[in-house]
Amino acid sequence: MIMKVMDEHLIINLRVADTRYPLRIKRRDEEVFRKAADEIDYKLGQYKNYFTGSGAQALQNSDYMAMTAIQAVAEKVEHKLRAESFEAGIKRLTQELEDYLKDRVK
Repeated sequence: MIMKVMDEHLIINLRVADTRYPLRIKRRDEEVFRKAADEIDYKLGQYKNYFTGSGAQALQNSDYMAMTAIQAVAEKVEHKLRAESFEAGIKRLTQELEDYLKDRVK
């Protein structure tokens, strides 16, 4: 019996800032992408309510998108730096433990 392998990808349409974006993603990532789009829309709304600009300096959707992107990337960088710091601490403690055990065996 020959079984047909399901395509691991699908096309979804995500709405961000009243625009639909079709994306081809892995099936297992669908929830992540949908939640990401919801989070982006939420952040855009926050920025639109907080920063309105005025007259010739009125902010456009692209400005709000840039602000949202900057915040998202800054959060990613912060998580990466924390992970690196945590990893360095674990390595340091592991080395201290190994040194201690070496001294005890002698």
